[in-house]
Amino acid sequence: MGMMLLRVDTELDSPETLIQTIEDFFEKHNTQNNNPANKQSTLTNNNTPPKKYFCNNPECKKEIDKTVVAYCLFKDNNGNQKYNGKVYCRECQEAL
Repeated sequence: MGMMLLRVDTELDSPETLIQTIEDFFEKHNTQNNNPANKQSTLTNNNTPPKKYFCNNPECKKEIDKTVVAYCLFKDNNGNQKYNGKVYCRECQEAL
């Protein structure tokens, strides 16, 4: 299997579009790897827990969803991140 490229543009694409693009990419990649014609094996570690994200407000620390993380880290048209590289739950975002 040749190299697969994934186009990601945080300045033009919405967080939802980026998440969908990445999920589609991995779904396509996994489908190709599960094809019996592809004999390459994949190392997996089923003991790794899913990644968790938490609000950066020291008084909150609430667990947050990956879509909220993507929203907080999304760059606007000027290349600026709304929360300067930090992630906050929706309640703390409204309080800022």
